[in-house]
Amino acid sequence: MQYRSTGGSSDAIVRSAFFKSGMDSSPLLPAAGAKSRHSIFIYTEEQRGNQLVESLVIGMLSDISGSDKLVVAQDPHSGLKFIYRVDHESSNLDAAAITEHEPDAFNGKTSVQINAMSYRLGTAENAMKLLRGKTQWIQDKGAVLSVLLQNAAARKTRFASARIERDRMRKVPQGVPVEYLPT
Repeated sequence: MQYRSTGGSSDAIVRSAFFKSGMDSSPLLPAAGAKSRHSIFIYTEEQRGNQLVESLVIGMLSDISGSDKLVVAQDPHSGLKFIYRVDHESSNLDAAAITEHEPDAFNGKTSVQINAMSYRLGTAENAMKLLRGKTQWIQDKGAVLSVLLQNAAARKTRFASARIERDRMRKVPQGVPVEYLPT
């Protein structure tokens, strides 16, 4: 089953997908012809319904010590570039901030200040290594809402407060639609 997305400004293609139970490390592949781009599938619960959305990986942020590493992925509908903390244990991506830096700045040489800390903007290739080859992730909707509210109030890049401990979704439900980026 395949149909065009009716939400947002993109011409993404949505297909039904069937998965093995649980989080498979790579159950989905980017659309044909998209081999040169770096993307992941993020499970979202939003107005358009629960679905896996292919999102472009822009790069990563790393503090000076290298102990704090975050991934940057672009929402295909809003164009917002979310900075995510990676939780490998639960396969969750926790939104920490929104950045307005252009993809070209993620070259491994550029540094930025966020919350009075210096972060280096790393490449999309390094971000994919940080994700350890896993292409399917769950977006924590509480963290995204917190970041959106903070961004609306602050109008500059700032990290949201530390993650709230609560039960997390750990598996993508079977049979959810998959929305691919346009080729």
